[in-house]
Amino acid sequence: MTDSLARKISARFLPYVHNPAQYIGGEINQIKKTSHPDDTRVALAFPDTYAIGSSHLGLAILYTALNRMDKVVAERVFCPWTDATDIMRRFSIPLFSWESRRPVREFDILGISLQHELSLSNVLYLLDLAGITFRAEERHEAEPLVIGGGPLADSCEPVADFFDLVILGDGEESLPAVINAYRRLRREKANRREILLHLAEEFAFVYVPRFYHCSYSSDGRLIACEPVEPAAAPRIQRAIVQDLDSAIFPAAGIVPYTDTPHDRISIEIMRGCPQRCAFCHAGHTKGPVRYRSIEKILEIARQSYCATGYDTISLLSLSTGDYPQLMPLLQQLYREFAGRHVGISLPSLRVDKQLQEVPSQISDVRREGLTVAVETASGRIRQAIGKHITDADLLASMQSAFAAGWRKVKLYFMLGFPGETEDDIIAIYDLARRISDLRGEIAAGPAAVNVAISWLVPKPHTPLQWLGQRSLEYFQQAKNLLIDKVKFSSKMPLTLKFHHMERSMLEGVLARGDRRLSQVIEIAYAHGARFDCWNECFDYNRYLEAFKFCKIDPDFYARRERLADEVLPWDHLAADNRDHLWQRYQRIMQMLGGKTPG
Repeated sequence: MTDSLARKISARFLPYVHNPAQYIGGEINQIKKTSHPDDTRVALAFPDTYAIGSSHLGLAILYTALNRMDKVVAERVFCPWTDATDIMRRFSIPLFSWESRRPVREFDILGISLQHELSLSNVLYLLDLAGITFRAEERHEAEPLVIGGGPLADSCEPVADFFDLVILGDGEESLPAVINAYRRLRREKANRREILLHLAEEFAFVYVPRFYHCSYSSDGRLIACEPVEPAAAPRIQRAIVQDLDSAIFPAAGIVPYTDTPHDRISIEIMRGCPQRCAFCHAGHTKGPVRYRSIEKILEIARQSYCATGYDTISLLSLSTGDYPQLMPLLQQLYREFAGRHVGISLPSLRVDKQLQEVPSQISDVRREGLTVAVETASGRIRQAIGKHITDADLLASMQSAFAAGWRKVKLYFMLGFPGETEDDIIAIYDLARRISDLRGEIAAGPAAVNVAISWLVPKPHTPLQWLGQRSLEYFQQAKNLLIDKVKFSSKMPLTLKFHHMERSMLEGVLARGDRRLSQVIEIAYAHGARFDCWNECFDYNRYLEAFKFCKIDPDFYARRERLADEVLPWDHLAADNRDHLWQRYQRIMQMLGGKTPG
């Protein structure tokens, strides 16, 4: 069927879709292994477009790790854009892999990355196009085992019913271990249920949702989510890769035939974050902090440059400025790549005295835009949430950057913190203006400042997991306040960009939801919900109608403050520091003048 499907894709699909280059596969550095009957075939699916997923580092790591295994063939799958859906249905073209054009339904395993809350409807989009039964307990033996993983694995309850199993934590060692066990069990003729029982018992990081029962009180609160099988552990643990230097890393990234937002060499230099800001899910769940050595980073950079020819190296981590040898690393990268006109991109910089040295270290290399996550312009809120920066350090860092030739900077802020005032909101404008004017003191003209503002979404496994999210009306008032301030002030090169407010409200619901939301997602999907993180596709009304149909109040999940002793939907998923988080939450609320529920 693979050859006939490939011909159908070439004749009936590619000529009629937008940007067909995103579907053709065969890219530079693609891995295409010959499949044998006794091989285990794994489809690695990214729940977004090819343009977004093709350069995702996590997907590339798993793709490399699995294809290094004997008797395992891993291929990539992405979500076709909306124009492709009608064509696929009209010509009976199922969702296919990019490498071999094999229907996804013919794979043994379908792995889906759970990247963020607004990609959850695309989980159903992938299953639907592949012809795979939505609900895991209703799947037939011949259907692929559907495995979830990624950032939302430890808060996956809203989509738990759609997965046979979920792997928590780092995937480059845990997923191959699960696949090896799966292969052994298949050779022993185990059925789906037997396989799941063995995997749940063998691996502390494997979560099989069907082996847990959730009960609720009359007021809708979760009472318990407890195992109903002896093989299922009361609490799932995260898989952790201890040594980044020995961990598998893709040194020859795939080079697409079409433009993508991140066409660059991406190197993870550190995993985990020592800052643990109160609002940051990743900072609290990606620990412990581990570093990749300078020697290994340089080795990867050399190999990647030779294999791809990309002219930018991006040093990735949750907080690149916390890499302890950042200055020596930049100096060595400069010596290696300055003559090749390769730029160095430094996302996720933390504002401190070390940042003041960064611009001068790479001033002779082609400069990328400087991006800094300030989060809030209020020193009082910064102190409460653990964002340990000062205006003095920020301004000194910007001055260093402008002196080294930078002309623009992007600042990330967040609104919706407890205890926030109008003065705290307006302070964003005041700080941005000070930074813009700062360049005029050392160069011709003010700096261009882009201010990106998002809305606080309290996340699981953080101190704010008990906090009620601010209302849509509050977000709108804050937005109007800043827009008016810019409009009626003297002209300056300042650009304001706001995150979609309704999207943040939906994110707030799904972030802290339980299994009852699966029916909401399913109904919203049936009415067209998919690609919810894309402006041209998102329609909040689809979800409001689905909530109404299911008799579920979204404010119950997003805006309600949780009680101190309330069972949370992720308590059984790697939640081993709840008491510490609650104590920190109390301190935050006391510092900001708020009250915590009893």
